[in-house]
Amino acid sequence: MRFFCLFTLLFVCVSALAADALPRDVSNFLKLRESCDHWRGEDGYDEERQADINWSICQACPGTDAKLAKLKHKYKNQENILAKLNALELEIEPKNKLAARQFCKKARKPEWYQ
Repeated sequence: MRFFCLFTLLFVCVSALAADALPRDVSNFLKLRESCDHWRGEDGYDEERQADINWSICQACPGTDAKLAKLKHKYKNQENILAKLNALELEIEPKNKLAARQFCKKARKPEWYQ
């Protein structure tokens, strides 16, 4: 019984390490980009919902194109990391950065956000 418990504990620990095998900068970026992609895919079915989506996009998306390029360059020789990064769209941000900044300045924080 002890052997089984020890084996199970070891298996759980190894599995947790394997799941978190990405470097922290890559892992953090992927979480941010997942949030960005989520909000970009949401439907603004009314004015209030669209305002919430706009604000959330402005929080999660700016700078992700440059961060993706930087990480791809940094990890260009690590196939497992590069495969995850290559699965993402390269350019999701507007070309006109000034207009995007002005748009985000006007975005209001949703009431539900704390």
